[in-house]
Amino acid sequence: MINKVKDLLKDQDFMHRYASVIFAGLFLLAFNILAIAMNSTFLSLRNVNRLIEAAFPLMMVAFGQTICLLIGGIDISLGSIVSLTNVVCITFINVDSEFGWIPGILAAIVCGFLCGALNGFITQQFHIPALIVTISMSIVYAGLALFIMPVPGGMMHMGFYKFIKFKFFDVIPNSIILIFIILVIVRTITNRTAFGKAVRAMGGNVQSAYSAGINIKKTEILAFGLSGLLCGLGGIYMAVYINSGDPTIGTGMQMNAISASVIGGVSMVGANGDLIGTMFGVFIFTSISNLLNLNGISTNYQFLIKGFILIVALAISSIRNREE
Repeated sequence: MINKVKDLLKDQDFMHRYASVIFAGLFLLAFNILAIAMNSTFLSLRNVNRLIEAAFPLMMVAFGQTICLLIGGIDISLGSIVSLTNVVCITFINVDSEFGWIPGILAAIVCGFLCGALNGFITQQFHIPALIVTISMSIVYAGLALFIMPVPGGMMHMGFYKFIKFKFFDVIPNSIILIFIILVIVRTITNRTAFGKAVRAMGGNVQSAYSAGINIKKTEILAFGLSGLLCGLGGIYMAVYINSGDPTIGTGMQMNAISASVIGGVSMVGANGDLIGTMFGVFIFTSISNLLNLNGISTNYQFLIKGFILIVALAISSIRNREE
């Protein structure tokens, strides 16, 4: 086993592809050790569960943002999609019916996919940069969320609430299992399928991808649609987390997702990146927030720290891209 690890570390192709992921994993480990030394409560079962709960919705948004970055785009509307799908979920749920959670969950997932797909369609159809399109659409989706639910309200279906909150052996939260299941599914899509290869090809060079016979328009619409679908899952989880709907619940999540993705080694210029690195990046980001909360750091200072983290992450990404 040790010899296999040594062989992998000597493999230049492997190190080129996964160096950033390995670095993110080692940084997460080192930070957690430091956090435990600074505050022993960090390792408590209650706090670990709280950290995982906080990580899940950001994980979904970061996975979605990673897909957008891999294709050479970016989506600034993901936070608004989380807000919209959150209120859609609560609006369509019937708390008095045994299976009343199904319409709400399906509506949120479909809504998320359609919002993302619309972003991709507008980007491709009118040849407008994804940054401009998604900034504009974020206002539209935020407005729709407020139109559907002007103030926080509603209630999550108790059956679905208990399912998400379930803990195996009263220790392992269901959410961590769901994170790994979704990670495996989405990573397989982006790494092993023809669609995933098309996404990376477009992120590397759109003209070359087109020359190779890739349907550029269809690929971008599906990529942004998948990103929106993942945000729909994030919106559903937030409905469980707060046990209600909130039209502003996703505000700012898209920027945190960019930070987490870049920290995890995803390139801002497309093609390069791995969802495992994104997962590490999310846990790094949420661990930092968690430690700040445990030490009673003011929310105002937390915004400054998170902004600084984003700048550092972007700087690292820029340096990495120049080296490549």
